[in-house]
Amino acid sequence: MSNLRSGSLSGFRFGLYARVVALSFTMTGGFAQAEEFSNFMGMKFVDVPTGSFKMGSCKAVMPDQVGVKVDCIGAELDVPFNELPQHGVTVPGFQIAKTEVTLGQFKDYIIKADRSDLVSDEFMEANSQANEAPVVYVSWNDIKTFVEWLNKTKPATDKGVYRLPFEAEWEYACRAGSHDAFCGSKSPSAVAWHGGNSGSHQQGVGRKDANAFALHDMSGNVREWVEDCYHDSFVNAPVDGSAWTTKCTSPERVLRGGSWKDESFKVRASNRINAPSVSRSSTIGFRLVRKVP
Repeated sequence: MSNLRSGSLSGFRFGLYARVVALSFTMTGGFAQAEEFSNFMGMKFVDVPTGSFKMGSCKAVMPDQVGVKVDCIGAELDVPFNELPQHGVTVPGFQIAKTEVTLGQFKDYIIKADRSDLVSDEFMEANSQANEAPVVYVSWNDIKTFVEWLNKTKPATDKGVYRLPFEAEWEYACRAGSHDAFCGSKSPSAVAWHGGNSGSHQQGVGRKDANAFALHDMSGNVREWVEDCYHDSFVNAPVDGSAWTTKCTSPERVLRGGSWKDESFKVRASNRINAPSVSRSSTIGFRLVRKVP
């Protein structure tokens, strides 16, 4: 078992087939800093307080539109349509994982839940980095099954309910009281692994600077699934922080944050793409929310 938990993926695969808190905030510089909750799988969560923010991007006016009022933050000329319009959202408090779910943590799930069916050749190739790297090659459907198992398996002392983040929660946590272009910085390389600095693969979690909520890798490293189905704009989006799962543009789900393979523009805080819920890729992973009743 020790080889499965800390060894190479080749050793992990061999072994697999052989087996076939009440948290408080203190205010520092206007931002909330939380103590950590660590669950039975070693996933660390922090509190994100209730609050309001501007979600999405702001479309700047062209020079010939002088006099047109722009009632939004961080105006840019080159803004994808699916990031518009910028809109106010109020998000109830929740807990979110400090990092993406790691390969080591997902290995534990595969072993304990007897999910060797997930360990394909493609999974092995995509997850060729260390246990500390985010797990990739997991679909939205895979994660829903993982979350169901996690909620059934957690000890009785853990009163939280685990799930994927709602898209509004994800961006609110990413921005952490700021409206910087990236999740915690104006500079992509300070907080993100992207196509210009990643070495062409995912990196161990938590190696880049955290944002003001002590969250790592919200920008870059791997794209992160959220709960919401895809809409091609934020027109009529919920303003209460809930998941948007009605009147969908398509049956596809949303991915946020960009990845190790993307140009830096695509690891911005407002970047969003869509993919079928069955999609698996070397650039796609996830982090979880823990909601405490």
